[in-house]
Amino acid sequence: MSEPKKILELRKLKKYFPVSGGKKLKAVEDVSFVVYEGEKFGIVGESGCGKSTLGKTILQLYEPTSGSCVYYGKSIQELNPEYIQKNINNLKKQQEKAGEYYQKSLGTDAKIKELKEKAQGYDAEGNARDAKAYDKLQKEIARLEFESKELKKEASRQLREGSRTVGSLILCKDLDAVVDLFTKAEDEVKQAHAYLQKYQQLKIVYDRNLADIDDIDHADERIRVLEAMDGRTEAQEARLQDLKKKKEHVAKLDRGAIVQKDEELLQQMNALQAEARAHIQKEEQYHQQAFDQYRGRDILPLTERTQNKAYQEKLDRNYETGINLSKLTKKELRSLRPDLQMVFQDPAASLDPRQTIGSAVEEPFRLHTKMSAETRKQSTIKLLTEVDLKPEHYYSYPNSLSGGMKQRAGIARAIALDPSLVVLDEAVSALDVSVQAQILQLLEQLQKEKNLTYLFITHDLGVVKHFCDRVLVMYLGNVCELSPCSDLFHEPLHPYTQSLLDAVPHLDPDRKTSDEDVLQGEVPSPIDPPSGCPFHTRCKKCMEICTKEKPVSREVKPGHFVACHLFDKEED
Repeated sequence: MSEPKKILELRKLKKYFPVSGGKKLKAVEDVSFVVYEGEKFGIVGESGCGKSTLGKTILQLYEPTSGSCVYYGKSIQELNPEYIQKNINNLKKQQEKAGEYYQKSLGTDAKIKELKEKAQGYDAEGNARDAKAYDKLQKEIARLEFESKELKKEASRQLREGSRTVGSLILCKDLDAVVDLFTKAEDEVKQAHAYLQKYQQLKIVYDRNLADIDDIDHADERIRVLEAMDGRTEAQEARLQDLKKKKEHVAKLDRGAIVQKDEELLQQMNALQAEARAHIQKEEQYHQQAFDQYRGRDILPLTERTQNKAYQEKLDRNYETGINLSKLTKKELRSLRPDLQMVFQDPAASLDPRQTIGSAVEEPFRLHTKMSAETRKQSTIKLLTEVDLKPEHYYSYPNSLSGGMKQRAGIARAIALDPSLVVLDEAVSALDVSVQAQILQLLEQLQKEKNLTYLFITHDLGVVKHFCDRVLVMYLGNVCELSPCSDLFHEPLHPYTQSLLDAVPHLDPDRKTSDEDVLQGEVPSPIDPPSGCPFHTRCKKCMEICTKEKPVSREVKPGHFVACHLFDKEED
């Protein structure tokens, strides 16, 4: 069975907000996970846990503080981001800096050793002069130890950043040759991108012709349906007049000529795709040549870890083949916006009350396509029917729609440009239960039809249980547990997850919940989070180690990850 295709990968993503007094609000802390194509990925937790901030940071509505968010829904060749060549040009500098920082740390270590030997000449428990000199040396040693640690971290960071572009090849002595091969590969990317752009320009004309053919074939039938209605509404009457204008427009067109033109366009489009594929193959060959010739050979002793095979493999796993969203220019990110969309919690607040539903849903077409006004209108009406709204709702204002209908309009706007990933931020929490079910059914249907991937943010575990494939549990900006949905509800491992499930109301009258099962206390401030495990101040199973050391996320069962000291291995 083939491995599912990744669409999004987060690596140690952080988002801090500056607050008064020079402090920082740590909203998202070292979040890492992978989302696969066609998946419904749930993110749950109490209010204030950072889940909405995480969704907005993924979409780059908030700029990440550090870490990476790599998108695989569009190829490097389709976008041709500027940062890749900049990263390639910066590799030599990163390698040199890593060596410099590490050598400085060794020099600092030598000073520390010298001071420790000097400190042995003083009696800390002796006279006041010795005690004072000893304390002064200890403070200097502590300062230098911190400095040495930070220098080693910076050396590691330089190598880690370089490995995003070339993997473990950042350690190679002959890095100039690696840079040359990756530059040649990037030249092939640029040429492939040029052919793909020409393809997209022709496709716009091709699709416009298909729309005209559809109107030629079906305009009369649509007009007859509306004319047969008794007591048409104002919106239906406006729709009828639009169709008649469209009929007048297509009556002047030659259907045979349009069909022939589209056949010619299709041949040109196929030729452009073939040219692009040829350049993509050359790009892959250059990359493969670099790894085959230089991986694991002539490794420089930049740090104490570079000769370690496990460390080299770790750098190779850092190698990014997708698009790092945080490194894109504003123009590049704008061109990627159609792929990454969001449905907001409050359907009323997300729609302009002075703008018709049709105008709001049509806005993505105006911003991101070169469709004619009439084609935009027809595409919007078709889109409204896909989310179970009527064509006449095109002319309605938000105040004339129910909450569920407004949310359908919000969903229509989000899927207008056929996105790959949709972030649903509490998208059903403001709706009645019966309407929630309808919206969830609609989302399920649209996912199957359009191969959408959902990032479903909510605090409602009942909805998650019946809708999501996998679930991420967050607390105070940190990941507590990540698991397939069935495993999480059948056997929750983290004490916080267990507390959340215990708090869900049940219809079983015989089920008893003690006061101990209810989560006690308040969520700590993200400005001053507790040391160690962030949940230890409210955890019933807190141990001494929980107050001192932050647990690492480990895979306890296949696909089931938990960050809790209860699951530390003996060898740790």
